[in-house]
Amino acid sequence: MDFNLRGLAKKELVIPDKLDKASANDKHLSMLEVIKPYARDTKLVEKNLTPVYVDYQTRNTSIIWVLCPEWSPSFPPFNLARLSGVAKSAGYKSEILDINIEAYRSYMDTFQHELSYPLWSPTSSWRWTGDSYWNDIHPHLESILQKKVDYILEKSPNIVGFTLYYINDKPSVWMMERIREKNPDIKFAVGGSNVQKGFFKTLPIYDYVVAGEGEAAILDILDDIENNKLRASTVFHVGKLNQRLSINGMPMPDYESIDFTLYDIPNGVNTEFSRGCTAKCSFCEETHFWKYRQRTAVDVLTEVEWLYYNKGTTVFWFIDSLVNGNPAELRAFCKAVDAKGLDIYWTGYARCDHRMDLDYFHDLKAGGCIMLNYGIESGSQNVLNDMHKGVTIEAMEMNLKNCKEVGIFAATNWIVGFPTETLQDFANSMTFLWRNRNYNINNIAAGVGFAQGPETLAGQNPERFNLSPFKYMGFWITKDLSMGGMHVMHRVKFFSMFIDMMVGCTDMPFQYPVRRDLIDYHYTLEWLQEGIDDKPFMKEIDEYEEFDYNIIDLGENQYADTLVNEIWPLLRLMWLSRGAFRITILFTPELDLEEFGTQFGPEQFSATYKFEINELGKWKADFEYKFNQVPNYLTHKPEAFITQDYSRLQSNAAKSARKLAKPKWSIEEGRDSEDIRVLIKEEKVLNDLDFSFKYRYKGRGKW
Repeated sequence: MDFNLRGLAKKELVIPDKLDKASANDKHLSMLEVIKPYARDTKLVEKNLTPVYVDYQTRNTSIIWVLCPEWSPSFPPFNLARLSGVAKSAGYKSEILDINIEAYRSYMDTFQHELSYPLWSPTSSWRWTGDSYWNDIHPHLESILQKKVDYILEKSPNIVGFTLYYINDKPSVWMMERIREKNPDIKFAVGGSNVQKGFFKTLPIYDYVVAGEGEAAILDILDDIENNKLRASTVFHVGKLNQRLSINGMPMPDYESIDFTLYDIPNGVNTEFSRGCTAKCSFCEETHFWKYRQRTAVDVLTEVEWLYYNKGTTVFWFIDSLVNGNPAELRAFCKAVDAKGLDIYWTGYARCDHRMDLDYFHDLKAGGCIMLNYGIESGSQNVLNDMHKGVTIEAMEMNLKNCKEVGIFAATNWIVGFPTETLQDFANSMTFLWRNRNYNINNIAAGVGFAQGPETLAGQNPERFNLSPFKYMGFWITKDLSMGGMHVMHRVKFFSMFIDMMVGCTDMPFQYPVRRDLIDYHYTLEWLQEGIDDKPFMKEIDEYEEFDYNIIDLGENQYADTLVNEIWPLLRLMWLSRGAFRITILFTPELDLEEFGTQFGPEQFSATYKFEINELGKWKADFEYKFNQVPNYLTHKPEAFITQDYSRLQSNAAKSARKLAKPKWSIEEGRDSEDIRVLIKEEKVLNDLDFSFKYRYKGRGKW
């Protein structure tokens, strides 16, 4: 989320005067003329799409939609507004309860100071799972959730729909259980990204499970209830593997029960320009659970114009995976906004694209684009190729420069620790960020490192991406056992530190998820060269250098030999960009568990890095390492390696990813029994290994 969008927030909504009929008609004709060279023919856009038929009748069935925390507090939930609009257009009573926004407001007003971490921050997502949620968060939310339970019981709808994400399933189920205790007749439907996963566990309390797009499914469910076609067991609505619903001509999203003033941007909404993605990046699950299709520029404009004149909405965030999947149609939309004279601002997730030249960016700006949220991911061309990003470093840098030229902000998203990422690749990412820091980058989403999603290309053919079919200490490990959780945790930590040290070094301020504890407890840093005019000392990096970061030759084991060298890219990039410095960095089980949780398999590594370098490049280092291969925190058994096989998942997303990944095993059935037996034998051999080590390095050199 780009928090700079809050600068566009208006506490008092102003609804523009509507144009008179003649003026509106003139602008509409002008709009049709300017978009003609770019917009596709509607018949081509709608080809091979399944329409959603909404038949209005007077009906008795009612539904309440619920969004439990945690989710973004910036805008109302578009997904529920869209579904509620569909339900109402068919004649059903429909209401939305955004409990997330009420919980967020309570957090901001009452209990945020009782927690030592920012609860509604990407860095705290892991805290909403497992015991952390029940012990630390639920006690603060229980009274809010209970009030909503009471409200639902009082309203007594026929069905309640819950949107499930991995970070909100616990409060959602808690509410369902309490509603069911008091009124067993109320049905529950669940959907959302969590339901799409192949490992999603269906609970008996779920009456309806929607895996896939919800518009057509919810109409079927409501029709069953309206006609008393009730089932004794859970009903599954699973979209067809290659089905694509048409998203043109949908009923207007329903915001009737939404209080816009509660949101950080009350004059803003989410909406969509498309669904799916034209790319198939190897790390992404979202691209596999629905196929790409787009709305026409005119259809999007119809919704935008209605919200503009009826709700005073001036800020739009397109939540597509890819707002520029069809660059021409996006350009047509911008031309239409400009021709209509709508004073709006919009943003969306985008791919860097060489087809977007400077003239294109001028049209985006004229059409209201305030920012593009780029999936940069890496500054290494090798890693981008392995990720199947389909973009070049040159194109990315060109797009950022064009953003600067026309005045469009650039938010950037990053993935460090990809399984084929070398220390050189990691250094290139920091180099890219430093080289482009003044090209309107106003947000840096550092992420939490590469995770092996089961329903990705990397999950369905791990060997193709240097991944072992085993987890080590609960985290993925490479085939050669040289990179795993501790390596990725180093890079996540170091990347955040590198961003910390960029503060004050850019032409304009930028936002990022600040890991406050890193600054306060994990490292101490002293810059030894003075800058000019109250600005820090800075050096430009003219090119992507090749450098050998394997400075320490430990000779211990595959895991340790690489782990001891993780420190060097950060240290060298700090010197290349900011000159002489002195630093001490700590890794301890206590500090890292508090900051990262168990996601990287901590509670086993300690290190103290002491390093100093002068302006001439003369350095001295004193590093102490200790790694204990403790019992696996997932199983609490001494075996560190566990077979991890996703090849048999049968969700649509998994099947789609498996087909594209082209593993050596069956696309339909996954690994056969003999393959599994081989893996189990190999697992036993691997569990004879112990990567524990203790080492101290003291060295000097000159860069």
